[in-house]
Amino acid sequence: MMTLTEKWKMEGLKKGKEEGLKEGLQQGLVEGLRQSIFDAIELKFGSVEDNLKEKISQISDIDKLKELHRKVILANSLNDIII
Repeated sequence: MMTLTEKWKMEGLKKGKEEGLKEGLQQGLVEGLRQSIFDAIELKFGSVEDNLKEKISQISDIDKLKELHRKVILANSLNDIII
């Protein structure tokens, strides 16, 4: 039989693992969206300038990255992509 302290430790470990997994999944999604944006820019316009790559790399908000990805897809030129 577990003591109350052991039970709390187990609950804390479980919660920590869940939070870590959630954070890891979110970070993976952010990195995947960034890469999709870079790929779309390269396909449409040839390359991604370092300053643009740096700006995109600083964005970690998933909704902003999704919006930027849509802008790239619809853009006629790099000037249409305002960050």
